[in-house]
Amino acid sequence: MPTKSKMAYLMHVDWDWIKQRPHFLYEELTRYYSVDLFYIDKMYGSEAGRNRNSRDVFSESKVRTLKKLPLSGKFKGLRTIEWVMNRSIHQSLNQYDYIWVTSPLLLDFVSLDHLEDKVVIYDCMDDFLGFYSGGTRIDRLQELEVRLVKRADRVITSSEYLRNKMISSYREYLTSEPFVVNNGISLSIMKKNEKASYLKSENNNLLNLMYIGTIGKWMDFDLILRVLDQVPECMFTLVGPVEANVPSHPRIQCAGTVKHDQLSGVAQTADALVMPFMLNELVRAVDPVKMYEYIYFNKPILAIDYAEMQKFKPFVHLYSEENELINLVKKVLDNKIERYSHTDAMNFLRNNTWENRCKHIVRILEGVHR
Repeated sequence: MPTKSKMAYLMHVDWDWIKQRPHFLYEELTRYYSVDLFYIDKMYGSEAGRNRNSRDVFSESKVRTLKKLPLSGKFKGLRTIEWVMNRSIHQSLNQYDYIWVTSPLLLDFVSLDHLEDKVVIYDCMDDFLGFYSGGTRIDRLQELEVRLVKRADRVITSSEYLRNKMISSYREYLTSEPFVVNNGISLSIMKKNEKASYLKSENNNLLNLMYIGTIGKWMDFDLILRVLDQVPECMFTLVGPVEANVPSHPRIQCAGTVKHDQLSGVAQTADALVMPFMLNELVRAVDPVKMYEYIYFNKPILAIDYAEMQKFKPFVHLYSEENELINLVKKVLDNKIERYSHTDAMNFLRNNTWENRCKHIVRILEGVHR
C-alpha cells in the first residue's frame, strides 16, 4: 500500500471549542493523508466554550499545540517570545508535503518562508478582517493575510461571496483563482439523540426559539428584544459559548455549550431554530455550518436573508426586516408555518456532508503542480 502524503494541519481554533469547519475538515482529511494537527492553545482565559471534543480520525494523527500568550496580538515583544516558545513546531514543518492553514493569525507562530517545496493551502472560512476594527492593528493583520495569499498554492473559501471578495481584495497576489468548498454536515451528529435536561426552564409554556452557535457580536440583540416585546408568548434559548454582552431579559436563556453529538437532542426541545444575525460584511461572507445542522433537526427555521442563504431556501424561512420575522414567529406560534419534507431534507444533506466536501478538496490538491 503506498505511503500517504504528510500534511501539517495548522488550526487557529482551539480543538475543544465548539466544532466548526476546521475540526470537521481535519478529521475527514485523515482519510486521505497522514495528518498531524497543530492548534493554537491560549494560555489564559476561562473554560467557557470548551467541550473536550473527541477526534474521529481515520489514520494515525499526532497533536501538538501552538502556545499563545495574553495580549500578544497587541505587543510585538510578546509575539517574539511566542515565536521562541513555538520554535520546535516551526522547525518541524519541513517534514510535511502539505501545509494547511486556517487563518493568517498562524503566521504569528510559524513562518512559511523556508517551505518553498511544500504545497500551502489557505482555507479561508470567514471574512478574516471583518472580525477586527480599524487602526494600526488592522494594517498588520491585513499584511499577514497578504503574506499567506502570496504563498498559498491553493486558496479555498467557504462561500461564493468570500471567493469574490478575496479576488477583489487580493487579485494581484493570488497564484490562482480561489476554489469554493462550502460547509456541510457531519454524519456523527445523526448518531445520537440525547435530550439535555438542563435546558428545561420555568418558561416551558412559551414558544422556544433556539439559536445554536457562538453568541458573538454578529447577533442582532435589538431585533431579539423587539420580537420578545411584540410576541410575549415566545422566548429565546441561546446554546453556545458567549462572546458578546447578552441583554438581561426574563425570556432570554443562555444554556451554555453542549457536545456536538448531543445537539440533535438539544434541538428537539425547540419549537423553531433561528439565526438572528445583523447583516454586515462579516455575515454576508458566511456559509453557516449551523444551517445544514438545523435542516437535519427537522424544525421550522427562521433566518436572515442574504445571497449565501438562497441554497437553503426550500428548507428555511428567510426574513429581511423586523415585521417579516415577527410574522414568521406568529405563524410558528399558531402552527401555520409551512414545513419541509424530511425526505427532501435528507437528500439535500447527503449531498452536503463533510465527507463529500473533503473529496472535492482532494481533487483540488491533486491539481497542484509542485
